[in-house]
Amino acid sequence: MTIEELYQANYRLVYGYLFSLCGERALAEDLAAETFLRAMEHPGSFDDSTKPSTWLCAIGKNLYLNECRRRKRKRRALEQLAEPPQTAQSLEETVALREDAWRVLQAADGLPELQRQVVCLRLGGMRFSEIAACLGKGESWARVTFFRAKNRILERWEEKT
Repeated sequence: MTIEELYQANYRLVYGYLFSLCGERALAEDLAAETFLRAMEHPGSFDDSTKPSTWLCAIGKNLYLNECRRRKRKRRALEQLAEPPQTAQSLEETVALREDAWRVLQAADGLPELQRQVVCLRLGGMRFSEIAACLGKGESWARVTFFRAKNRILERWEEKT
């Protein structure tokens, strides 16, 4: 299959998937284009045991996650809470983190029950694998649920500012 055939057969699916992740048409178009560029640059990374669409969506998802990392602006506080630093902190830093944690927990009150549980467990220091085992789900489910909850909380924070 040529890259053009791969593009024709899978563009709408890849674009739709990326749009569902980011909710922005322009960003989804850019990510979809970049996805096919990466696929063209690294055709050897395709595993014949999966569908081409699965491979392309995985590339797109990774590109989207990279984009999210680049857009950290207001997300610092929540991400610090999601991955607490392992080093000793000053009293001011500890107090600031606790205040941020309290704000996150307050914002989590409006989330669906499972998302709220995942956020609380994550803030409590649990790893995604532990959260998944606790709730009887898979680790990727825990990661996705936390990601969605985090985005909802961030949306609420941005609405208030």
